[in-house]
Amino acid sequence: MKNSMILAGALLAASLTGCIAVTGVHDEDAVRTNTDLAVRVCGGEANVKEVTEDGYRCQSNP
Repeated sequence: MKNSMILAGALLAASLTGCIAVTGVHDEDAVRTNTDLAVRVCGGEANVKEVTEDGYRCQSNP
């Protein structure tokens, strides 16, 4: 069961790779929810720096 959770987390992270950095994946639902919220709040995928189970960070504007 633990291996399937690790695999599921890796697949989720891989599906988001290239657009948004995802770290600390243990709760896939939390990451999915935070990713949706981050994209809306930050103004698009390109403006999201990182998503975690606890929240997200937007790219800082220079």
